[in-house]
Amino acid sequence: MSAIKEALAAMKEVLLLTERVEQTGKILSEVVSELRNHEKRLIRLETFIEIGKMKLRALKG
Repeated sequence: MSAIKEALAAMKEVLLLTERVEQTGKILSEVVSELRNHEKRLIRLETFIEIGKMKLRALKG
């Protein structure tokens, strides 16, 4: 009987771990999505800065 209980406990633990891994995967996907959005925003800001610098040089030169 104890072997069956141990096997069931092990299976339960595997199912719980699988669920946690899936949840972690979803969270990671959300984090990656947010990072990509931030990257796009940073690129836009850098572009605005570069355009501003070019305009300043054109006015000075």
